[in-house]
Amino acid sequence: PDIIKGIGDDAAVIKISDKYALIKSIDIFTPIIDDPNIQGKITACNVTSDIYVMGAVNIVGVLVFLAIDPEMPQNIASEILKGFQEFCIDDGTTIIGGQTIQNPWPLIGGEATGICEIDKIIYSSNIKLNDILVLTKPLGIQPIMAGYRIARDYDNEFIEMMYEIISKEELEFAEKLAIQSMTTSNKPAAEVMRKIPIHAATDITGFGLIGHLEDMLSNNKKLDIEISKIPVIKGALELSQFCSYGLENGRAAETAGGFVISVSPDYIDSLISELKKSKINPHIIGKVKSGTGKVHITPDVEILECEMV
Repeated sequence: PDIIKGIGDDAAVIKISDKYALIKSIDIFTPIIDDPNIQGKITACNVTSDIYVMGAVNIVGVLVFLAIDPEMPQNIASEILKGFQEFCIDDGTTIIGGQTIQNPWPLIGGEATGICEIDKIIYSSNIKLNDILVLTKPLGIQPIMAGYRIARDYDNEFIEMMYEIISKEELEFAEKLAIQSMTTSNKPAAEVMRKIPIHAATDITGFGLIGHLEDMLSNNKKLDIEISKIPVIKGALELSQFCSYGLENGRAAETAGGFVISVSPDYIDSLISELKKSKINPHIIGKVKSGTGKVHITPDVEILECEMV
């Protein structure tokens, strides 16, 4: 009876008093970048985002999970944990424990626990007719990191094929923006959402933009979402087309992505203004219409290349 929300939202919600609830989520994945310190920060950002998107800004502690190859130098594991903890400290929380195992392939993740007033919790499925949708980070992490791995691991012929559509310098710039995005906390966006009457929100991660929007509609079969703009990191579109990830259709996966926030037209100006004050570059990407529970991309959708996150 104390479980307010379980499977089906960004995090579980457990009532602990008449006023407060625990918000809990877990996330584990394989490394996507060689720098262990940056990988730790990316992981911490991804782990905490599910808590922030529910409207909780007070994360009381994080448990870390780390799987490492016994042959891997110990300083790599140490740097992953150091990066993870540095991100947590900057966000006003800390590692409070965890688990480490031996595994032939490295894994990194964690469980975050937040506390939030029950009446302040934001759910992903509470969208309303005529809502405006705002995205807080541009898309394109999956194709950019694929480009990173191609440049690192593949033979020269395949690399040359990639550099025919995007130069080495453009790829390096895209990688820089991707890392900046993945290591930028979503806590400021959560703090803004507590100031504005938000109807719904979700963070964009492994299911891509369309997948997470479809989840927002899972309990709303009389509503549709119409997407008219897809903001992407500069260089990501070309890499997506080269690797067939479907970024232009909102299908590419994200890591430590931003939020999609669903808000009434009455509050859209206030939301945009407050996000910008918090050094977030928001984009209005679509709206909620009457329908049958589908996500549509308009035929003339604008693919907006962003040179900053």
